[in-house]
Amino acid sequence: MTEHNASHDPATSGAVLLAEVIYAVEQLAQEPSSYPAIYDLALTCDRSGFFESALVLYDRCLRIADTDDDRQIAYANLTAAFRAAAIAETDTARRTRHLRDGLYAATAALDPEGARQPGPMCVALANRAVLFAELGHHESALTDARRARDMAIELGMRREQLIAAVGEVIARWHSTLDVTVLSLIASTMALGADLDSGDCLRPLLAIEVDVLWSLGRHDEARAAMQRNIDHLHELLQTQTADRWDNVRAGVDRLRHASAGESDELTGLPNRQFLGRWLPDALLDDAPVCIGALNLDRFGFINEAFGHEAGDSVLQEVAAVLERVCRRGDSVVRTVGDEFVMVLRDTSPGDARVVFERVRQLIAARSWSSLPSSVHLTASVGVTVGSGAGNSAKLLATASDALRQAKLAGRDRISFR
Repeated sequence: MTEHNASHDPATSGAVLLAEVIYAVEQLAQEPSSYPAIYDLALTCDRSGFFESALVLYDRCLRIADTDDDRQIAYANLTAAFRAAAIAETDTARRTRHLRDGLYAATAALDPEGARQPGPMCVALANRAVLFAELGHHESALTDARRARDMAIELGMRREQLIAAVGEVIARWHSTLDVTVLSLIASTMALGADLDSGDCLRPLLAIEVDVLWSLGRHDEARAAMQRNIDHLHELLQTQTADRWDNVRAGVDRLRHASAGESDELTGLPNRQFLGRWLPDALLDDAPVCIGALNLDRFGFINEAFGHEAGDSVLQEVAAVLERVCRRGDSVVRTVGDEFVMVLRDTSPGDARVVFERVRQLIAARSWSSLPSSVHLTASVGVTVGSGAGNSAKLLATASDALRQAKLAGRDRISFR
Protein backbone atom coordinates (compact mmCIF):
# COMPACT_ATOMS: atom_id res chain seq x y z
CA MET A 1 0.00 0.00 0.00
CA THR A 2 1.51 3.31 -1.07
CA GLU A 3 1.07 6.35 1.16
CA HIS A 4 0.99 9.76 -0.50
CA ASN A 5 2.23 12.88 1.21
CA ALA A 6 3.59 10.69 3.97
CA SER A 7 7.18 9.91 3.12
CA HIS A 8 9.51 9.16 6.00
CA ASP A 9 13.27 8.77 6.16
CA PRO A 10 13.45 4.96 6.27
CA ALA A 11 10.81 3.69 3.85
CA THR A 12 10.79 0.35 5.60
CA SER A 13 9.49 2.04 8.76
CA GLY A 14 6.39 3.04 6.84
CA ALA A 15 5.85 -0.46 5.50
CA VAL A 16 6.23 -1.97 8.97
CA LEU A 17 3.90 0.57 10.51
CA LEU A 18 1.20 0.03 7.90
CA ALA A 19 1.52 -3.72 8.36
CA GLU A 20 0.92 -3.11 12.08
CA VAL A 21 -2.23 -1.15 11.22
CA ILE A 22 -3.69 -3.91 9.06
CA TYR A 23 -2.70 -6.64 11.52
CA ALA A 24 -4.30 -4.78 14.42
CA VAL A 25 -7.53 -4.32 12.46
CA GLU A 26 -7.63 -7.98 11.46
CA GLN A 27 -7.49 -9.01 15.14
CA LEU A 28 -10.85 -7.37 15.75
CA ALA A 29 -14.11 -9.15 15.06
CA GLN A 30 -15.52 -7.90 11.75
CA GLU A 31 -18.82 -6.89 13.29
CA PRO A 32 -20.58 -3.66 14.33
CA SER A 33 -19.04 -3.67 17.82
CA SER A 34 -15.62 -3.04 16.23
CA TYR A 35 -16.81 0.04 14.33
CA PRO A 36 -15.69 2.67 16.92
CA ALA A 37 -12.16 1.29 17.21
CA ILE A 38 -11.61 0.97 13.44
CA TYR A 39 -13.16 4.39 12.83
CA ASP A 40 -10.80 5.94 15.40
CA LEU A 41 -7.77 4.49 13.63
CA ALA A 42 -9.12 5.59 10.23
CA LEU A 43 -9.46 9.14 11.53
CA THR A 44 -5.94 9.02 12.98
CA CYS A 45 -4.47 7.86 9.65
CA ASP A 46 -6.46 10.53 7.81
CA ARG A 47 -5.30 13.39 10.04
CA SER A 48 -1.71 12.08 9.99
CA GLY A 49 -1.48 12.12 6.20
CA PHE A 50 -1.80 8.36 5.58
CA PHE A 51 -4.70 8.91 3.20
CA GLU A 52 -4.64 5.56 1.41
CA SER A 53 -4.78 3.70 4.73
CA ALA A 54 -7.62 5.94 5.85
CA LEU A 55 -9.57 5.06 2.69
CA VAL A 56 -9.15 1.34 3.36
CA LEU A 57 -10.20 1.69 7.00
CA TYR A 58 -13.24 3.89 6.29
CA ASP A 59 -14.32 1.30 3.73
CA ARG A 60 -13.96 -1.35 6.45
CA CYS A 61 -16.18 0.80 8.68
CA LEU A 62 -18.85 0.91 5.98
CA ARG A 63 -18.85 -2.87 5.68
CA ILE A 64 -19.52 -3.43 9.39
CA ALA A 65 -21.74 -0.39 10.17
CA ASP A 66 -25.25 -1.43 11.19
CA THR A 67 -26.95 1.98 11.57
CA ASP A 68 -27.65 4.82 9.17
CA ASP A 69 -25.88 7.22 11.53
CA ASP A 70 -22.64 5.19 11.49
CA ARG A 71 -22.80 4.79 7.71
CA GLN A 72 -23.34 8.53 7.22
CA ILE A 73 -20.36 9.38 9.44
CA ALA A 74 -18.13 6.92 7.57
CA TYR A 75 -19.23 8.19 4.15
CA ALA A 76 -18.68 11.81 5.19
CA ASN A 77 -15.17 11.11 6.42
CA LEU A 78 -14.49 8.98 3.36
CA THR A 79 -15.34 12.07 1.29
CA ALA A 80 -12.77 14.08 3.27
CA ALA A 81 -10.12 11.38 2.84
CA PHE A 82 -10.68 11.22 -0.93
CA ARG A 83 -10.38 15.01 -1.10
CA ALA A 84 -7.09 14.94 0.84
CA ALA A 85 -5.75 12.00 -1.17
CA ALA A 86 -6.59 13.76 -4.45
CA ILE A 87 -4.86 17.00 -3.41
CA ALA A 88 -1.73 15.04 -2.46
CA GLU A 89 -1.72 12.81 -5.57
CA THR A 90 0.71 13.61 -8.39
CA ASP A 91 -0.53 10.98 -10.87
CA THR A 92 -3.32 12.55 -12.95
CA ALA A 93 -5.35 9.38 -13.44
CA ARG A 94 -5.27 8.41 -9.76
CA ARG A 95 -6.07 11.98 -8.76
CA THR A 96 -9.14 12.08 -11.00
CA ARG A 97 -10.28 8.71 -9.66
CA HIS A 98 -9.99 9.97 -6.08
CA LEU A 99 -12.01 13.08 -6.96
CA ARG A 100 -14.81 11.08 -8.58
CA ASP A 101 -14.87 8.43 -5.83
CA GLY A 102 -15.08 11.27 -3.31
CA LEU A 103 -18.18 12.60 -5.07
CA TYR A 104 -19.83 9.17 -4.82
CA ALA A 105 -19.05 9.02 -1.10
CA ALA A 106 -20.44 12.53 -0.57
CA THR A 107 -23.64 11.63 -2.42
CA ALA A 108 -24.09 8.64 -0.13
CA ALA A 109 -23.42 10.78 2.97
CA LEU A 110 -26.07 13.27 1.82
CA ASP A 111 -28.64 10.64 0.82
CA PRO A 112 -32.06 12.06 1.84
CA GLU A 113 -33.27 8.52 2.61
CA GLY A 114 -30.48 7.93 5.13
CA ALA A 115 -29.38 9.67 8.33
CA ARG A 116 -29.68 13.45 8.58
CA GLN A 117 -27.00 14.31 11.13
CA PRO A 118 -25.93 17.93 10.59
CA GLY A 119 -22.26 17.38 11.45
CA PRO A 120 -21.55 14.68 8.84
CA MET A 121 -23.66 16.58 6.32
CA CYS A 122 -21.46 19.63 6.83
CA VAL A 123 -18.31 17.53 6.42
CA ALA A 124 -19.62 16.00 3.17
CA LEU A 125 -20.77 19.35 1.72
CA ALA A 126 -17.53 21.17 2.52
CA ASN A 127 -15.34 18.48 1.02
CA ARG A 128 -17.66 17.98 -1.96
CA ALA A 129 -17.25 21.70 -2.72
CA VAL A 130 -13.51 21.15 -3.20
CA LEU A 131 -14.07 17.96 -5.23
CA PHE A 132 -16.52 19.74 -7.56
CA ALA A 133 -14.17 22.71 -7.92
CA GLU A 134 -11.18 20.51 -8.78
CA LEU A 135 -13.26 18.69 -11.42
CA GLY A 136 -14.39 21.99 -12.97
CA HIS A 137 -18.02 21.88 -11.78
CA HIS A 138 -17.78 25.44 -10.49
CA GLU A 139 -21.44 26.32 -9.94
CA SER A 140 -22.04 23.11 -7.98
CA ALA A 141 -18.88 23.85 -5.97
CA LEU A 142 -20.09 27.35 -5.08
CA THR A 143 -23.52 26.06 -4.05
CA ASP A 144 -22.01 23.42 -1.76
CA ALA A 145 -19.39 25.81 -0.38
CA ARG A 146 -21.98 28.38 0.68
CA ARG A 147 -24.28 25.78 2.23
CA ALA A 148 -21.36 24.20 4.06
CA ARG A 149 -20.05 27.57 5.27
CA ASP A 150 -23.44 28.53 6.78
CA MET A 151 -23.79 25.13 8.47
CA ALA A 152 -20.20 25.20 9.75
CA ILE A 153 -20.64 28.63 11.31
CA GLU A 154 -23.89 27.54 12.96
CA LEU A 155 -22.35 24.30 14.27
CA GLY A 156 -18.99 25.80 15.23
CA MET A 157 -17.14 23.47 12.81
CA ARG A 158 -14.19 25.67 11.88
CA ARG A 159 -12.27 23.05 9.91
CA GLU A 160 -15.26 22.54 7.62
CA GLN A 161 -15.71 26.30 7.33
CA LEU A 162 -12.10 26.47 6.15
CA ILE A 163 -12.49 23.60 3.64
CA ALA A 164 -15.67 25.18 2.22
CA ALA A 165 -13.76 28.43 1.72
CA VAL A 166 -11.03 26.54 -0.16
CA GLY A 167 -13.67 25.12 -2.51
CA GLU A 168 -15.11 28.59 -3.08
CA VAL A 169 -11.69 30.09 -3.85
CA ILE A 170 -10.86 27.36 -6.40
CA ALA A 171 -14.25 27.70 -8.11
CA ARG A 172 -14.26 31.49 -8.26
CA TRP A 173 -10.71 31.75 -9.55
CA HIS A 174 -10.85 29.01 -12.16
CA SER A 175 -14.30 29.93 -13.45
CA THR A 176 -14.01 33.72 -13.79
CA LEU A 177 -10.46 34.65 -12.70
CA ASP A 178 -12.07 36.64 -9.89
CA VAL A 179 -9.16 38.55 -8.34
CA THR A 180 -11.25 39.46 -5.29
CA VAL A 181 -10.56 35.93 -4.02
CA LEU A 182 -7.39 37.42 -2.50
CA SER A 183 -9.40 38.70 0.44
CA LEU A 184 -11.05 35.29 0.91
CA ILE A 185 -7.63 33.62 0.75
CA ALA A 186 -6.35 35.96 3.48
CA SER A 187 -9.34 35.35 5.77
CA THR A 188 -9.13 31.59 5.16
CA MET A 189 -5.42 31.54 6.02
CA ALA A 190 -6.22 33.45 9.22
CA LEU A 191 -9.00 30.98 10.07
CA GLY A 192 -6.58 28.08 9.63
CA ALA A 193 -3.77 29.65 11.63
CA ASP A 194 -4.55 27.78 14.87
CA LEU A 195 -5.97 24.63 13.26
CA ASP A 196 -4.04 21.58 12.10
CA SER A 197 -4.95 22.51 8.53
CA GLY A 198 -1.80 22.63 6.43
CA ASP A 199 -3.01 20.04 3.88
CA CYS A 200 -6.39 21.77 3.56
CA LEU A 201 -4.76 25.08 2.62
CA ARG A 202 -2.41 23.70 -0.02
CA PRO A 203 -4.64 24.55 -3.04
CA LEU A 204 -4.78 28.19 -1.94
CA LEU A 205 -1.03 28.67 -2.05
CA ALA A 206 -0.68 28.37 -5.83
CA ILE A 207 -3.83 30.42 -6.46
CA GLU A 208 -2.53 33.27 -4.29
CA VAL A 209 0.62 33.46 -6.43
CA ASP A 210 -1.41 33.28 -9.68
CA VAL A 211 -3.72 36.10 -8.62
CA LEU A 212 -0.89 38.39 -7.57
CA TRP A 213 0.98 37.69 -10.80
CA SER A 214 -2.12 38.40 -12.91
CA LEU A 215 -2.44 41.78 -11.18
CA GLY A 216 1.15 42.66 -12.04
CA ARG A 217 2.16 42.56 -8.38
CA HIS A 218 5.22 40.52 -9.22
CA ASP A 219 7.29 41.26 -6.13
CA GLU A 220 4.37 40.26 -3.91
CA ALA A 221 3.89 37.12 -5.99
CA ARG A 222 7.54 36.16 -5.53
CA ALA A 223 7.32 36.87 -1.81
CA ALA A 224 4.15 34.78 -1.56
CA MET A 225 5.83 31.95 -3.46
CA GLN A 226 8.78 31.96 -1.07
CA ARG A 227 6.47 32.19 1.94
CA ASN A 228 4.49 29.25 0.63
CA ILE A 229 7.65 27.21 0.07
CA ASP A 230 8.76 27.98 3.63
CA HIS A 231 5.30 27.06 4.93
CA LEU A 232 5.30 23.72 3.11
CA HIS A 233 8.82 22.96 4.33
CA GLU A 234 7.83 23.71 7.91
CA LEU A 235 4.69 21.62 7.52
CA LEU A 236 6.69 18.70 6.15
CA GLN A 237 9.15 18.90 9.03
CA THR A 238 6.33 18.95 11.58
CA GLN A 239 4.47 16.08 9.95
CA THR A 240 7.63 13.99 9.61
CA ALA A 241 8.26 14.40 13.33
CA ASP A 242 4.69 13.72 14.49
CA ARG A 243 2.69 11.56 12.09
CA TRP A 244 4.40 8.21 12.73
CA ASP A 245 3.91 8.35 16.48
CA ASN A 246 0.28 9.48 15.98
CA VAL A 247 -0.51 6.39 13.95
CA ARG A 248 1.41 4.12 16.32
CA ALA A 249 -0.71 5.57 19.12
CA GLY A 250 -3.79 4.74 17.05
CA VAL A 251 -2.64 1.16 16.64
CA ASP A 252 -2.07 0.96 20.40
CA ARG A 253 -5.60 2.28 21.02
CA LEU A 254 -6.98 -0.39 18.72
CA ARG A 255 -5.16 -3.07 20.69
CA HIS A 256 -6.50 -1.64 23.95
CA ALA A 257 -10.01 -1.71 22.51
CA SER A 258 -9.69 -5.36 21.56
CA ALA A 259 -8.57 -6.12 25.14
CA GLY A 260 -11.34 -4.08 26.79
CA GLU A 261 -8.79 -1.49 27.94
CA SER A 262 -10.00 1.45 25.84
CA ASP A 263 -12.09 4.46 26.83
CA GLU A 264 -15.05 4.57 24.43
CA LEU A 265 -15.27 8.37 24.18
CA THR A 266 -11.63 9.33 23.58
CA GLY A 267 -10.08 6.08 22.40
CA LEU A 268 -7.38 6.46 25.06
CA PRO A 269 -6.39 3.59 27.34
CA ASN A 270 -8.58 3.40 30.44
CA ARG A 271 -8.06 2.83 34.18
CA GLN A 272 -7.95 -0.95 33.65
CA PHE A 273 -4.98 -0.54 31.29
CA LEU A 274 -3.23 1.82 33.70
CA GLY A 275 -3.53 -0.69 36.54
CA ARG A 276 -1.88 -3.37 34.41
CA TRP A 277 0.72 -1.23 32.61
CA LEU A 278 1.99 1.14 35.30
CA PRO A 279 3.67 -1.46 37.55
CA ASP A 280 5.71 -2.66 34.55
CA ALA A 281 6.66 0.92 33.67
CA LEU A 282 7.93 1.41 37.24
CA LEU A 283 10.12 -1.70 37.28
CA ASP A 284 13.29 0.08 36.13
CA ASP A 285 15.37 2.31 38.34
CA ALA A 286 14.89 5.28 35.98
CA PRO A 287 12.50 7.93 37.33
CA VAL A 288 8.90 7.86 36.14
CA CYS A 289 6.82 11.04 36.35
CA ILE A 290 3.07 10.67 36.85
CA GLY A 291 0.84 13.65 36.18
CA ALA A 292 -2.86 13.77 37.09
CA LEU A 293 -4.59 16.41 34.94
CA ASN A 294 -8.05 17.84 35.44
CA LEU A 295 -9.92 20.55 33.51
CA ASP A 296 -10.88 23.51 35.69
CA ARG A 297 -14.63 24.06 36.19
CA PHE A 298 -15.44 21.62 33.41
CA GLY A 299 -18.95 21.08 34.80
CA PHE A 300 -19.85 24.55 33.52
CA ILE A 301 -19.25 23.39 29.92
CA ASN A 302 -21.77 20.56 30.20
CA GLU A 303 -24.30 22.81 31.91
CA ALA A 304 -23.97 25.75 29.53
CA PHE A 305 -23.39 24.01 26.18
CA GLY A 306 -24.56 20.43 26.68
CA HIS A 307 -22.86 17.09 27.16
CA GLU A 308 -22.19 16.64 23.44
CA ALA A 309 -20.04 19.79 23.48
CA GLY A 310 -18.35 18.57 26.66
CA ASP A 311 -17.59 15.20 25.05
CA SER A 312 -16.06 16.98 22.06
CA VAL A 313 -13.80 18.99 24.38
CA LEU A 314 -12.62 15.80 26.11
CA GLN A 315 -11.80 14.25 22.74
CA GLU A 316 -9.76 17.30 21.76
CA VAL A 317 -7.93 17.28 25.11
CA ALA A 318 -7.10 13.61 24.55
CA ALA A 319 -5.64 14.49 21.13
CA VAL A 320 -3.53 17.29 22.65
CA LEU A 321 -2.13 14.99 25.33
CA GLU A 322 -1.33 12.26 22.82
CA ARG A 323 0.61 14.70 20.65
CA VAL A 324 2.73 15.76 23.61
CA CYS A 325 3.57 12.21 24.71
CA ARG A 326 6.69 10.50 23.40
CA ARG A 327 6.73 6.91 22.29
CA GLY A 328 6.96 4.79 25.43
CA ASP A 329 4.97 7.28 27.51
CA SER A 330 1.26 6.89 28.04
CA VAL A 331 -1.83 9.04 28.53
CA VAL A 332 -4.96 7.56 30.10
CA ARG A 333 -8.46 8.83 30.72
CA THR A 334 -9.34 7.64 34.20
CA VAL A 335 -12.76 9.20 34.84
CA GLY A 336 -14.77 12.22 33.72
CA ASP A 337 -12.42 15.07 32.79
CA GLU A 338 -9.43 13.58 34.60
CA PHE A 339 -6.46 12.21 32.67
CA VAL A 340 -3.18 10.63 33.79
CA MET A 341 0.08 11.13 31.85
CA VAL A 342 3.00 8.83 32.58
CA LEU A 343 6.43 10.01 31.40
CA ARG A 344 9.12 7.34 31.56
CA ASP A 345 12.79 8.05 32.26
CA THR A 346 12.03 11.72 32.88
CA SER A 347 13.48 14.05 35.50
CA PRO A 348 11.22 16.40 37.48
CA GLY A 349 12.67 19.34 35.58
CA ASP A 350 11.88 17.80 32.19
CA ALA A 351 8.44 16.79 33.44
CA ARG A 352 7.70 20.39 34.44
CA VAL A 353 8.55 21.50 30.89
CA VAL A 354 6.19 18.89 29.40
CA PHE A 355 3.28 19.64 31.73
CA GLU A 356 3.76 23.39 31.36
CA ARG A 357 3.46 22.94 27.61
CA VAL A 358 0.25 20.95 28.11
CA ARG A 359 -1.14 23.63 30.43
CA GLN A 360 -0.37 26.38 27.91
CA LEU A 361 -1.78 24.42 24.94
CA ILE A 362 -5.07 23.92 26.75
CA ALA A 363 -5.27 27.54 27.97
CA ALA A 364 -4.59 28.94 24.49
CA ARG A 365 -6.82 26.57 22.51
CA SER A 366 -10.04 27.48 20.72
CA TRP A 367 -12.43 24.52 21.05
CA SER A 368 -14.37 23.40 17.99
CA SER A 369 -17.60 22.82 19.93
CA LEU A 370 -17.50 26.04 21.97
CA PRO A 371 -17.75 29.76 21.18
CA SER A 372 -14.34 31.37 20.64
CA SER A 373 -14.91 33.47 23.76
CA VAL A 374 -14.84 30.37 25.98
CA HIS A 375 -11.41 29.42 27.32
CA LEU A 376 -10.52 26.44 29.48
CA THR A 377 -7.63 25.85 31.81
CA ALA A 378 -6.19 22.75 33.44
CA SER A 379 -4.57 21.91 36.75
CA VAL A 380 -1.88 19.23 37.02
CA GLY A 381 -0.55 17.29 40.00
CA VAL A 382 2.80 15.55 39.49
CA THR A 383 4.86 13.04 41.43
CA VAL A 384 8.02 11.07 40.64
CA GLY A 385 8.97 7.55 41.65
CA SER A 386 9.89 4.00 40.69
CA GLY A 387 9.25 0.45 41.87
CA ALA A 388 6.37 -1.73 40.66
CA GLY A 389 4.92 -2.01 44.17
CA ASN A 390 4.53 1.76 44.41
CA SER A 391 2.04 2.28 41.57
CA ALA A 392 -1.08 2.77 43.73
CA LYS A 393 0.79 5.03 46.15
CA LEU A 394 2.22 7.18 43.33
CA LEU A 395 -1.20 7.59 41.71
CA ALA A 396 -2.65 8.68 45.06
CA THR A 397 0.22 11.15 45.54
CA ALA A 398 -0.36 12.62 42.06
CA SER A 399 -4.07 13.02 42.91
CA ASP A 400 -3.14 14.79 46.15
CA ALA A 401 -0.86 17.13 44.20
CA LEU A 402 -3.74 17.83 41.79
CA ARG A 403 -6.00 18.80 44.69
CA GLN A 404 -3.23 21.08 45.95
CA ALA A 405 -3.06 22.78 42.52
CA LYS A 406 -6.84 23.30 42.60
CA LEU A 407 -6.76 24.77 46.09
CA ALA A 408 -3.90 27.11 45.10
CA GLY A 409 -6.03 28.76 42.42
CA ARG A 410 -6.18 26.32 39.44
CA ASP A 411 -4.44 26.65 36.07
CA ARG A 412 -1.14 25.57 37.58
CA ILE A 413 1.19 22.63 38.23
CA SER A 414 1.86 21.23 41.68
CA PHE A 415 4.62 18.72 42.54
CA ARG A 416 4.63 16.33 45.51
